[in-house]
Amino acid sequence: MGPVHTYSLEVGTSPTDKPVLDIALDGRGHPSGPGLDFLGGDYDHEFWTAPEDQLCAIVLSEPDDPEADAARAAEVLYRKLIRALGESRFGYPLRLWNYLPAINHGQGDHERYRRFCVGRGRALEAAGLNDARMCAATAIGSDQSRSDQPVMQLVALVGAAPGISIENPRQVSAWNYPRRYGPRQPAFARATGIDLKNGRAGLLISGTASVIGHATAHSGDSLAQTDEAASNLDALLGHAAGVMNRPHLARFNADSLARVYVRHAEDWSAIEQRLRKRWPDVKLCALRGDVCRGDLLVEIEAWHTA
Repeated sequence: MGPVHTYSLEVGTSPTDKPVLDIALDGRGHPSGPGLDFLGGDYDHEFWTAPEDQLCAIVLSEPDDPEADAARAAEVLYRKLIRALGESRFGYPLRLWNYLPAINHGQGDHERYRRFCVGRGRALEAAGLNDARMCAATAIGSDQSRSDQPVMQLVALVGAAPGISIENPRQVSAWNYPRRYGPRQPAFARATGIDLKNGRAGLLISGTASVIGHATAHSGDSLAQTDEAASNLDALLGHAAGVMNRPHLARFNADSLARVYVRHAEDWSAIEQRLRKRWPDVKLCALRGDVCRGDLLVEIEAWHTA
């Protein structure tokens, strides 16, 4: 069963007239961009363009000291988002981006990413929302050590009709992760699929890392993690092609864009070579960011259409 609405969404790297979402990836912070250092690649800006009666963007932030409990800011932001959705004709999240300072700070269940999941979960539960119906999402740690006012950012692309949530056959669904990863499981789909005009389909793909089942693979090896993350993405494309009955979705192409978040900036050159060999047509944008688990060194998200 596919999406119930056809969107006229285009995602590119050149300026367009009145994009619904304009994301600067050149180091600028909220509200223009995530404030992550640009490491290189083919582009440093994304323009998401669609008719104003189909899609809109909701861009929110909340003060979030790196030493504070991230659950507070996360709950505030998601309650704001849920309220905005209820008041809008665009009631369906299709893609979420979360950026927060010091994402791996804290030990065990006090780690800020785990606390972020707790706060987001509280907001979802209060609204009676089911984790399994969540859309694609990314959560990345931002370095705001030079900022006098660090913030948690939430960027939402929302539409007039739902997409379809797609999981990955190589990975356990995030909401089914075991207790060892925290008191509250993450809430996101591996991808959101949407129907596009001219018979095409689009995939909004979540941040994807070197996780097999639910466990981190290749700890400490950035290139092996890159290969594993890429294998996860290839598997996701193949699965989505079947779910949406769009065989051409099974492989990335020249219209595909991939953001690559790299924990250690010095790893980017080797990672770039590996990805370009595997996906020669994909446009890449590399950003210095911390992945949600301390042992993960690289994460890749993508927009793909065919």
